[in-house]
Amino acid sequence: MSAMDNLTIREYTQNAISLMKRAHIVLPKAATVNIYHHRGLDKLSETGAMFINVVNRDYCKSIVVMLPGQVYPNHYHRIKTESFYGLDGTLCVTLEGENHYILPGEMLHIERGQDHAFSTEKGVVFEEISTMYVPNDSIYLDSEIAKAGYAIRRTTISADEWKEIIENA
Repeated sequence: MSAMDNLTIREYTQNAISLMKRAHIVLPKAATVNIYHHRGLDKLSETGAMFINVVNRDYCKSIVVMLPGQVYPNHYHRIKTESFYGLDGTLCVTLEGENHYILPGEMLHIERGQDHAFSTEKGVVFEEISTMYVPNDSIYLDSEIAKAGYAIRRTTISADEWKEIIENA
């Protein structure tokens, strides 16, 4: 079954693409996309984000899209360090309990081991530039999320599906 067979994922993807187009963000033609829905698909409008993985080598670049009102839960990384670079909208990053507001053109660095969460009131597009993405390196502080595996909290859109989506966008 294709990820795009799910109505919630299809609508979310269309809304995320619309947000990127309004912001004049060039959509990558080749990417794998992960849509995180930590508290279930029925709560995707509240908790989650879309990560468009452009490159994942010794370094990683993802374009991250969050729709209005979304929160990404508090977590930290054992391996990865990352930087968030604002492209469109306002990103609120709670880093070690302190709020930082990232506007377009601004950057925030997050060291391994620092707990952080992020959110947006009106929608946001930002880049995550980091060391290589390693599966299971996000350690969630919420025990319910920590217990859930990737199959429950993430939907992946394959590179072939993504190519078809943006050709029709």
